Amino acid sequence: MTKTMISARIPEKLSNELEALAVRMKRSKGFLLTEALEDLVAREAWIAKKIDTAIAASDASGEFYSQELVEKWFMALGTKDEIPMPEPDIVREKTIA
Repeated sequence: MTKTMISARIPEKLSNELEALAVRMKRSKGFLLTEALEDLVAREAWIAKKIDTAIAASDASGEFYSQELVEKWFMALGTKDEIPMPEPDIVREKTIA
């Protein structure tokens, strides 16, 4: 695998924590940074794909959730007043292209 050198300014505290972790794990800081960046990029790509899929599904169905409905449902999660996931409250007529 071809590798590229990058440079970044990070807070001193983070640099010290990374150094301590590298020593404890007997790994280089570069190795740990590469693993962390691979995880970040994979997670962000997964999130972007899920968002794109959800947008495409909503565009195709014409069904959407209002911000108010999502906030009400989300704030109730994990409480004694938890409610089931609501049905979409905004429905747009499909247009034929």
